[in-house]
Amino acid sequence: MTPIVTRERFSDFGQYREQLRCWDTEAVQLTPGRLSLAFDCFDTGSVVLSRLQFDQDAVVRAARKPGWHAFFTHVQPKRWCGVDLPAGAIVSMRPGRETNTVSHSRWSSITILVKDDTLASWPSPLGGLVDRDVAPARSFIPTAPDAIERFRAWLQLLFCTPVPTDSEEDTATYIDAIRERLQQYMLEVLGHRYPAGPVSSAHRVARYDLALAALRLIHRETSDRITVGSLARELGVGVRSLEHAFRHVVGVSPARYILADRLNRVRHRLMAATKTTETVTNAAFDHQFDNLSRFAMQYARLFDERPSDTLRGARRSFHAAR
Repeated sequence: MTPIVTRERFSDFGQYREQLRCWDTEAVQLTPGRLSLAFDCFDTGSVVLSRLQFDQDAVVRAARKPGWHAFFTHVQPKRWCGVDLPAGAIVSMRPGRETNTVSHSRWSSITILVKDDTLASWPSPLGGLVDRDVAPARSFIPTAPDAIERFRAWLQLLFCTPVPTDSEEDTATYIDAIRERLQQYMLEVLGHRYPAGPVSSAHRVARYDLALAALRLIHRETSDRITVGSLARELGVGVRSLEHAFRHVVGVSPARYILADRLNRVRHRLMAATKTTETVTNAAFDHQFDNLSRFAMQYARLFDERPSDTLRGARRSFHAAR
């Protein structure tokens, strides 16, 4: 196939999600400001390289689709699955595992997605990672900073280089060269591998499990209003225990996260509006915002624009595309 190179810019996580082929992800913006999300992707069919950058604090929940193995590295330190990862660490993840990543600084990450049969054909130790299935806390591989920097520099060049399309033979040769070079960089990164020390204890794992269970309840589709108290009752724990676990894993209080999640859901709905019958009032009420003036203030504070501006912009974009 002809490799697909895309360089997209989005102002909404929902728009970004529509571009993903090999994995599923959702994100909740936590800090004020208009979102500017940059997504660069190089897709060769069985190998997908991508880079994600944005400036807002956020929690990203992701799972890889069956048949794909994922490697990713965060350029800045991140809290991943309840574990504080150093910048540049490589994470190896089999399909199906759900992961949660939290950032409180500029977000920049690189993801390498490889089909299982393609990865199995790669030289050792890369090929052996297909059958490697360990707990998230044991899935990261510390690396030497210079190896990561060389890989990042090569990736930057790759996204800026035109793909040869003069003939199918030239394209196939180019794809083979990219895959071979990727293997070399991955082997170089793994060559710096050294045993990671203990990263979690029993109580740390328990905190993560509790926070993850709370996140799943928050993200489910329900018409009931979610509160910290109702979460604690459903999980069978005290409010203080839930707040402690949530702050440790997610980095913010559950109340702040619940509010941010509801505001993000309203924003996704307004940005996807195509019918003239959609209103800010309906979207707000459907997500349990009863005080419209307070809702508008909270929305503008988080997204740096009024909800009516979001809806108006979505309608303009829809009519311009027709």
